[in-house]
Amino acid sequence: MANHKSNKVEHTNNLQECVDYIMNNRAGWSQFTQWYMEKQGTNRQRANRVWTEAWEIITEDFNDNVKQSVNETLMKLERLEEEAIAEGDRRIWLEVIKYQNKIKGGEIERQEVTHKGEIKITWSDDETYLDGN
Repeated sequence: MANHKSNKVEHTNNLQECVDYIMNNRAGWSQFTQWYMEKQGTNRQRANRVWTEAWEIITEDFNDNVKQSVNETLMKLERLEEEAIAEGDRRIWLEVIKYQNKIKGGEIERQEVTHKGEIKITWSDDETYLDGN
């Protein structure tokens, strides 16, 4: 059983070294797999599996950092909202709501759509053309 743990620790350390190599060298797949094959004396298939594992770690870390940043920003906005409500500042309060919705993926700003060309509208047998220019 001790051998299994040491293999797992070695694998974890190896993966961390691979993540560090990718991040420090901004390595792409081909650069990484070449480096890994030379370093470990292994084939491209094994190097590709390690690349995939390393990228899962990088992506997970990145997503965790983004989530943490979003949560911190939402908490700051919540404090600002409480202050605006307490002070009766509706303008700030509405701005805070707008930013909270943007962060959460809801867009509440109006968007202007411009159409250039001709629009055909049919009312029964009568056809009407609107000039969009």
